[in-house]
Parts: sequence; structure tokens; C-alpha cells
Amino acid sequence: MLVGLSQGFAMSIEAEVDRTEVGFGESLTLVVTLTQQLGSGRTQTFALPRISSIPGFDIVSTRSSQSTSFINGVGNARTQSLYELVPQEPGKFTIPAFSFADSTGKTHSTKPLEITVLPPPAQNEEKAEEKSEAAPSARAEEGSSLFKAMLVLGLLLAAIIAPVMILSSVSGRRGPSAAANAGSASGNGREPAIEDAEVVEVAAPSSVPPRQAIDFAAEVARLKRQHSEADKLFYQQYFELFGRAALAGSNSLNESMTSDEMLKRAAEMCSSDVARQACRRLAGDIELTLYANRPPARAFAAIDADARDIINAIMQ
Repeated sequence: MLVGLSQGFAMSIEAEVDRTEVGFGESLTLVVTLTQQLGSGRTQTFALPRISSIPGFDIVSTRSSQSTSFINGVGNARTQSLYELVPQEPGKFTIPAFSFADSTGKTHSTKPLEITVLPPPAQNEEKAEEKSEAAPSARAEEGSSLFKAMLVLGLLLAAIIAPVMILSSVSGRRGPSAAANAGSASGNGREPAIEDAEVVEVAAPSSVPPRQAIDFAAEVARLKRQHSEADKLFYQQYFELFGRAALAGSNSLNESMTSDEMLKRAAEMCSSDVARQACRRLAGDIELTLYANRPPARAFAAIDADARDIINAIMQ
């Protein structure tokens, strides 16, 4: 950038800034100083030409000052122009060298200045807020999906168990009737009817067919492969798996029981104090996950060990 001075004298010019690193939205000050040496008896000085624009910055204000001193008839005049600059965007910028030509054609130049404009902290805060807002939404979607899955599972279990319970009830009512008919036939010296023999054969099997066994260890291993960490969703699915394994292991438990009722009944069935204590601990873990909506405080290894002890105890 080149501007002219109307008359030449011995002079020097320099430019400096109050800081070379500034945040976006903040301002910095550029100071341009012109020093002139005046001859004996000469008092005339020249003001600095105004700088109209600087690439990458807006000039929001300008101030100037001037001072003159004489020593042994030789004068020194000092003129300063102060520019308050505001960066237009973040990044690295260079304030170019300013060159001033006097009337003799001699050029006097400043040095270019490197300025770093930092991005505003608000951008990082907005990103953090977006992440924090997205996290509850994701957790809500996970909770909704889990609720739907548990509802479907409950309906399927009800559809499977209901016919079994109906068959068990019918068989229980028909069994005593068949025995009475058989006794009456023996007292009268007559052979029982074919229908009575068929009824006895139907009542002979167990009233409740065995439930499908669940390989708890294999299912837990599969669940751990699906989840990289033991978070709240993992524990919800884990306790659901434990409930299905417990139902499959004992006919004394049924799907209409709550988790507390199921573990209380399991504790009554267990013959060892170790298994009964495991039932109480696991009940607390399930309560934290399903009702307090947060993961258990205990380590997963301890929880899994208690769950396996309970399943083994009720299957004996």
C-alpha cells in the first residue's frame, strides 16, 4: 500500500500491533508512527496519510497524535495514527506493509504483520449443547423400543402359556372323576368302560408340559456381543433374559409375577443361604434398572454370578 507525502525530509516509519493473536469478535490496535527530522529553524511537520482499508479487517475507529521537540536547533517531529481493527472472520491474516513516498521519490515502508484470529468459543459450546440434546433423545428412543419389545414378548408368552394352563385345569378336573369311576367298577365286579381307561391314560402325564429350556450362558454371551459396554439398555435386556431362564427352570414361577415376586418365590425354593442372599442382591439390582432408570451399582461379573447361582438352585 503506497501513499505520498508532499515534501521530503529525513524520516522513518514503523507499524506495530498491541497483540498478534485475537479472538473473533474482539479488536486489536494498529499503531503507525512517522518520525521526521527537521532542519535547523524548520518547524513544519506533515501528518500521516489516512489508511482507508486493510484486508480481512474492519477499521472501526481512528485516532492521531503529534509531538515536536528541538535539541540544539534540530527538531524531531513524531506523528502517530492509531487504528482500532475488528477481524472479519477467523483465520490467519497479514496486515500488509505500508509504504510512504516523499516528494523526492524516496519510499519509506513498514514491515508486514502476521495476525491470528481465533474462532469464537460459542461454536464449541453449541456443538456440546447439540450433543447433550441428542443424548436424551437417543435414550428416549431406546426406552421406547425396549418397551415395545417387552410388550410383544409378554403377548407371545401369554399366547403360549394360556393353552397350557387351560389344559392343566381340564386335566385336573377329569382325573378324580376317572378314579371314582374306576373304583365303582371294581366294587360291582364289572370291567371299566373303554372311555374310563382312556381318561386314566390322559391324566397320567404331568399336568404342565415342561417349558423350553434356555441356555443362559450362551444367551448372555450373545447379548455381550451385541453391546460394547454394560449400559442401562444392556442391563434391561439382561434381566429380561434372566426372567425367561428362571421361568424355564421352574414350574413354580409364572410370567404373571413381578421381578420382586419371582425372586422372593425363588428365595423360598432355594435350599442354600448363598442362593437366597443372591436373590436379595439381584432384586436390588433389578429395582435400580427397571424402576430407578439407571444401571446397577455393582459390577456385571458379580451380578451375573448371582443370576447363575439362582438359576442353578431353582433347577435342582
